Amino acid sequence: MNEWYKACRRAAALIHKTIPEPYRQRTFSGIIGDIKALPAKKALSLVSRKKGIGLQYAYLYLREGIDGGRGYQACAAEALSYVLGEYKNKIIRGRILDVGCAVGVTAGVLSLENVTGFDLFSDLLIAAKTVDSLTMRSNRYAVADMTHDWPFMATFDTVVCGLVCHHLKTQSENVTFFSSANRVLNQSGSLVITLPSGSIARPSQLGTLNRGLEHFGFTINKDFSGLVVSTDSVQSLFWMFLITAEKVSNETGDLFIDPDFGFPLYRTPVSREEKGDQARKSICMERTVRHTRFRLIPLDRLLKINGDDVLVYDIVKRL
Repeated sequence: MNEWYKACRRAAALIHKTIPEPYRQRTFSGIIGDIKALPAKKALSLVSRKKGIGLQYAYLYLREGIDGGRGYQACAAEALSYVLGEYKNKIIRGRILDVGCAVGVTAGVLSLENVTGFDLFSDLLIAAKTVDSLTMRSNRYAVADMTHDWPFMATFDTVVCGLVCHHLKTQSENVTFFSSANRVLNQSGSLVITLPSGSIARPSQLGTLNRGLEHFGFTINKDFSGLVVSTDSVQSLFWMFLITAEKVSNETGDLFIDPDFGFPLYRTPVSREEKGDQARKSICMERTVRHTRFRLIPLDRLLKINGDDVLVYDIVKRL
């Protein structure tokens, strides 16, 4: 893993040389804030029209999103690997599809092979390929939008969605996403989802999501679904949500209507501009700790010890 982190630094240095000077002043929090403040199509248009923003985004993603394991993206992948433990190779196995793969962080941190990744932003995939070339890996990448039918005919044994599902904004996008996940998976294939701390407010909402997945032909692995919390530092706290599920059948085909299934309703409603501001502030928080130990609190136990209280920093710290 340390070699992968070193390769991220080297790839960042190579990409930095190609960034036009006017865009080198853009910050990671500023670019992500712009992306979150815009609908997906307009965000993609912004990055496509202004050649250089995407490269700066990829460079900063490698530097600050990864940051030798201290960045949130890298920490989430390390947390996933830690809580799966000896079961990692049983759950994440075979032909793997990495949805919203960005710079290939999940594959890199978990040392996965035979991975196909796709992302909306081509510059992030350039970064992923550069890192792979430095680590002698041969993963495959494609530009695609997870909110439209996925452009894959082949079947996979595992679908990994690291910190991307919370970007689904409508019922239609949720249905497309989970229908596509079912379609590309082999029978008994695994679906692994991680969600950032702000994407789920109450434990009951995680339960609603789990029940909704049953409609799409999945059964939840309760032993590896719940709240993941860091345990190694009193100075800092990391937490995220984890869902692992197995495909047990094809999607039913019945009309799916459930106003409580999805992600936008789980957060306090804010405008896109406010969402962009929140992203800028959260990313500007400097991380000084690299977390290396985590624990998983399964949903049933979480409800028992916390009830359905809103999961904010002070509450999670006491769990």
